[in-house]
Amino acid sequence: MGNKIRVGLISVVWISSIGVVIYYSLVPRVEFPVDFWQADKLYHFISYSWLSALPMVAYSDRKISLTASLSMILLGVLLEILQMFVPGRTFSVADIMMNTLGVVLGIYSGGYLRRFETID
Repeated sequence: MGNKIRVGLISVVWISSIGVVIYYSLVPRVEFPVDFWQADKLYHFISYSWLSALPMVAYSDRKISLTASLSMILLGVLLEILQMFVPGRTFSVADIMMNTLGVVLGIYSGGYLRRFETID
């Protein structure tokens, strides 16, 4: 029972996080809390690391967790394409690269954290 609750809570956080990333990717202008040259690349990297680590930690089936994590690359590409239609936003290959690097880090870090998972 405890494992189902943990999976459910992580799933809610993951879906909510996807919603936040979608929202901030498609609003016309985003103000960053900390801004410096290429700060958005760091935000992309951190966001997609988070989005891909959560399913790696949540789901015990490795194939499902890896598929869910890798699907974040597709999400990043889709959002970059959609930004071409949002005023003040542009398509960026560099953003896609940072998203993808973030996904790779998230998969590795989430896989590492799985080792410490308690079995009920």
